[in-house]
Amino acid sequence: MPASEIVHQDRANQWKLRTEESGGAGSLLGHYVGFVAADGSALAWLNRVHSLLPNGTHAVVVESELVRVEMFRYEHTYDLLITRHWLEGRAGRRPELRSELLYLGRCGTLATELWGRDAAFRGGAQPVFFTRSGEQSSPEPQWIAATLKVTEGVCCVGCKHCHLLEACGAVNRNAIGVPA
Repeated sequence: MPASEIVHQDRANQWKLRTEESGGAGSLLGHYVGFVAADGSALAWLNRVHSLLPNGTHAVVVESELVRVEMFRYEHTYDLLITRHWLEGRAGRRPELRSELLYLGRCGTLATELWGRDAAFRGGAQPVFFTRSGEQSSPEPQWIAATLKVTEGVCCVGCKHCHLLEACGAVNRNAIGVPA
């Protein structure tokens, strides 16, 4: 489980959230936690983490608001949690972390074996979820791209790379406070 914390940027005199994208898979199970912007677009990582061991921390992100996309897989059964996190408080004081649930999908299913024989479909398949009353349920449209990527991450055996966060040049540089 990645660590999340409130940090203070001394030069900019502002508070931010610092967290880590991490995860990966084995053949039986996978767990992945990634982050996107509040509108569902990609965020840039602050720094990439290279590790000797797979399925660990991949990158660090520092933002004032972000959406966490977390998935757990056991064989062909998937759970998906999407939450928004932001800082709230008065100027000059340490802010409080606020969160809201955007989507919870439990016991979803995906018949393809994205970690094995069907690996070619990674990035193009996501689990199907149902409500308790048996109706099909899916995240809002702005979360579909992130759901596809986290599904890919939760099926990536021996993962050592990011699935949601992107390199700084691939994303709007102002999203991380870098002047254009």
